[in-house]
Amino acid sequence: MKFVVEVEGVRGTCKRGYRQGDRIIFNGLDTPDGFCGGAYTVLYPVLLTLKSGGSFSWETDPHCRTSLACPDGGTVLFRISPLQ
Repeated sequence: MKFVVEVEGVRGTCKRGYRQGDRIIFNGLDTPDGFCGGAYTVLYPVLLTLKSGGSFSWETDPHCRTSLACPDGGTVLFRISPLQ
């Protein structure tokens, strides 16, 4: 299963250079080359949940997860959804 991780927003400056609108394709739980390890620690549980058939009932689309803040003070917000 593939996923799209989209940068929803950036507050301040991201040390890795992510910008609003960036889209990164994940192949299952594998991290793309050069992806931020700190951000991956936040994304991994969501990727695992979606890959295992879980969902997020409070989201507008229960098969997506929004507003995932990176651990670097919440500088970057990510959105994860299955690749259609």
